[in-house]
Amino acid sequence: MNRNDLAAMKLFRPSFSLITLQVFVAVARLGSFTRAAESVHLTQSAVSKQVALLEAHLGVSLFIRAGGVSLTGAGREFLEAVEPALDRIARAAERIGRAEAEQAVVSLLAPPAVLQYWLISLLPQFVREHSGIDLRLTPRLLNASSPRLDLDAEIRFGSGGWQGARARYLFGREMCVVASPKLLARRPLHAPDDLAGQLLMSHVLYPTAWSEWRNAMGASIELDANRQQYDHYSLMIEALQAELGIGLVPRLLVRKFLASGELVAPFDEVMVGSSGYYLVLRDAATNPVALRTVGDWIKAQADEMAAEWLRGARRTVRYSENRK
Repeated sequence: MNRNDLAAMKLFRPSFSLITLQVFVAVARLGSFTRAAESVHLTQSAVSKQVALLEAHLGVSLFIRAGGVSLTGAGREFLEAVEPALDRIARAAERIGRAEAEQAVVSLLAPPAVLQYWLISLLPQFVREHSGIDLRLTPRLLNASSPRLDLDAEIRFGSGGWQGARARYLFGREMCVVASPKLLARRPLHAPDDLAGQLLMSHVLYPTAWSEWRNAMGASIELDANRQQYDHYSLMIEALQAELGIGLVPRLLVRKFLASGELVAPFDEVMVGSSGYYLVLRDAATNPVALRTVGDWIKAQADEMAAEWLRGARRTVRYSENRK
């Protein structure tokens, strides 16, 4: 290939972008600039401009604009060439992305209770569905002095308003009161005010949990005394099994204990509170395709679990800051 051939290739190289071709196909298939704009998430004026630039570059009219939008003969010929090419590009991108994901390692930091009572039991399913992704789980220590920059994602407890973080809610705002059935046999709980005098347990990162529950349930019990906080829900659940007190915990963390009867929810309620577990993804992940795959899978599992276990609750109440 000589210098003239290279010059000719440069001269006739298409100057329109991939989005221009996608806009053209959308207008051709939908027969409307308005619907095409909605499908490609652009304004109608931007779509019209893209089509006009394409027609100017090709030197032909691609659409008949009279009582609607339809293709000219040149437009049909161009569509027959462009649409399969775009499909091939999309399939190639998907294959490359999948290959990248299947060779990836994704590291995830999570609270011990989330690992112990939920995520670890799901690992065999994840391996079956995504055998090429090495998902590595690390327990999150509450007193860690600094964030782990070597990890790709984190399941974090809180209200979700972390600056600069992409957070997706998973579960945990759905709280319920639980206790050992043996403890309840000695001191039954028929109404919220029966909690008076009981040792009430909560998470150290959620100090307002009992106050939110009291307001949502319309109770008048005094909550300032006889309280105990735990660094991890996993430790609190062990204390509950040991009949040491009454706990307010995310319902989905104790679902298996409720099903087996090891713990009991005396009010059979779901209090939708202000804090829960969120999935936070790092922007600078080593393999963003694999990370997105893991994130979507974890979110789907959380949604499925929530739908299954929250249906059985007898009563759902929602905390409001305006309630007294």
